Amino acid sequence: MAIDPYEPELAKRQKAFQIASKQLMDMLNRNVSFGSQGKVEFIESFNQTQEALRDYEQAGRDLSEWISQKNN
Repeated sequence: MAIDPYEPELAKRQKAFQIASKQLMDMLNRNVSFGSQGKVEFIESFNQTQEALRDYEQAGRDLSEWISQKNN
């Protein structure tokens, strides 16, 4: 059974994934700029990037699991 593209739950999960993706990209770009800065700032930024990556992974898993359940 195809998933209705207008399904509110799908839209919510896709939006969460898009937000997590943007946050991760922003943090990665910030890390590049901190490469020439101090060690403390870089480490703090790197830790924030790891957190953004975990959020991205979780949002992706949530979306994937939801789609998988809808298809079964």
